[in-house]
Amino acid sequence: MVPQVDGGTPVTAATPGELLAAWNRTAPVLDTDGGPSRPIVAAPPPHADAPSAGHEPSLSIDPELSATPKPERQDLPPEEDTDAPPPAEQLVVIPDRKNPSEELVLGPDGEPLEDTSLVLDDPALGLEGEEPDPTVSTSPDAGSEPVAIPYQPDAGSLRVLRSIAVRSEPRQSSPPLGTVAQDMRVLWKSETAMRSPECETWVEIQPRGWVCERYLERNFREPRLRDLPRLREGELTPGTYARVVGKRVRAYPSLALARARRKGVLLKGSVTVQLRGQVRVGRRTFWRTTDGQYLEARVLREYRPSAFVGVDAEQMSELSSPFAWAQSRLKPTAPIVVRVAPDEKAAPETVLPPRTLVAVRELSPDGRWVLISEDHWVARDDLHVAWFTHAPPGVEPGERWLDVDLEAQVLVAYEGERPVYATLVSSGKPGTDTPEGLYRVWIKFAEADMTGSGTAGNDTYRVATVPWTMFFERDYALHTAYWHDRFGEPTSHGCVNLSPRDARLLYTWAAPEVPTGWSMVHATPESPGSWVRIRGQASLPPKPQKERKARVVASTRGLR
Repeated sequence: MVPQVDGGTPVTAATPGELLAAWNRTAPVLDTDGGPSRPIVAAPPPHADAPSAGHEPSLSIDPELSATPKPERQDLPPEEDTDAPPPAEQLVVIPDRKNPSEELVLGPDGEPLEDTSLVLDDPALGLEGEEPDPTVSTSPDAGSEPVAIPYQPDAGSLRVLRSIAVRSEPRQSSPPLGTVAQDMRVLWKSETAMRSPECETWVEIQPRGWVCERYLERNFREPRLRDLPRLREGELTPGTYARVVGKRVRAYPSLALARARRKGVLLKGSVTVQLRGQVRVGRRTFWRTTDGQYLEARVLREYRPSAFVGVDAEQMSELSSPFAWAQSRLKPTAPIVVRVAPDEKAAPETVLPPRTLVAVRELSPDGRWVLISEDHWVARDDLHVAWFTHAPPGVEPGERWLDVDLEAQVLVAYEGERPVYATLVSSGKPGTDTPEGLYRVWIKFAEADMTGSGTAGNDTYRVATVPWTMFFERDYALHTAYWHDRFGEPTSHGCVNLSPRDARLLYTWAAPEVPTGWSMVHATPESPGSWVRIRGQASLPPKPQKERKARVVASTRGLR
């Protein structure tokens, strides 16, 4: 039986294309500064522009640190005050099995991974502090083409002494392909190396690229390469992150100075740190950050990353097309009310937990209600629909690309015309919009430190080691957001926030491929980045109006 609404108007079954057309036709007019939404064309169900010029990130990415509710700011005692026991809220201790009383040292094999992140303002992307070889001339007059030389090292591998740029050719001026991380043990590709004026021996390493041998050490052990960032079993993110709370908080360069509360650097703005381990001294607990600073435990509050994850191709094959996540835009953590008819006054049939996957079967004539099953209606605003679309021009058959729907806050990953993954995201909120357009991923970082200013321009922030970051347009990126679980809401200052599990999966899947052991990779003409299409318009739900209580004013005029 066909459901009837609006006094008998039938709601007929529709194809995905017809549903999308009705959805676009009945979309509400958005009163934001982002411009009109761009219509899209529906693609069949899953089972049946030039890229920007390469340049370095300008660090104006603003992950929305205010997305996680913050405790009230508290005044901390001045540096001269005596010790005080830490409050009840504490971070989980990261144990070091060998020396439980000492601070954590990563790397159970005795070769801890160090310096796997990259300083983004390094103009050479990985060559900051690279000393010239005193045995060779670097003057312009000494320039010449590299010369082939024999290379047969008596070694099992070459250990990387520091994170270093891998060059496309055996010369310092050639474009970098990426960065191989410190302590990786790599293999060389041939029995021939190259000599140039700026490097005595350029070694071609596997799988590609050239590194000057002065940054390599011959090692008798077998090659060892690890995916970066490194995760322990059961971890969502590489280690523990915390935000700094309180006023006039200081970070100290050593434990001794932290104990004495001397020579601390005053932290300004919103600061997030990654923690490496802790030290207890008497009644006080100090944490050491990954950049070598010490902070008292009482000024740190741990972030607990979201465990949310999207749906893969196998799961999508079992869902109807289109499907949606049921999640309220007004109250994202509230259950979703399902009604027996497309009317807010209709009797409730049941409730759904937030982010329940549902079918999108039919749309009411006014576009405000969606039929998810027989006699089960959900408000349109409580759904985030994954609309499958055709590939944009320029995408080759089978090529991997990403489609971000700002209105729905949904990302769908495709291989050609076939959707293979879908998930919820958090894009830029109105006023700090994610830019619409067609872009390519141009650089990928295993971890990236991010700094910048807030919307007002005077509220600075610093976010430590954001994992699985992919820049697609200038300093706009798809990246992990370990500081909130508001996926499905536009909350960022322009970037596309992903849950840790989604970010890791998409980072590995999207082009350019990151070789194992590399902490960063550039897209190149030979290995271009995946296309990223940003479309639609993000909007925030209107704030509910507070009922104003009528004021009754008694007039005494004329009364005696």
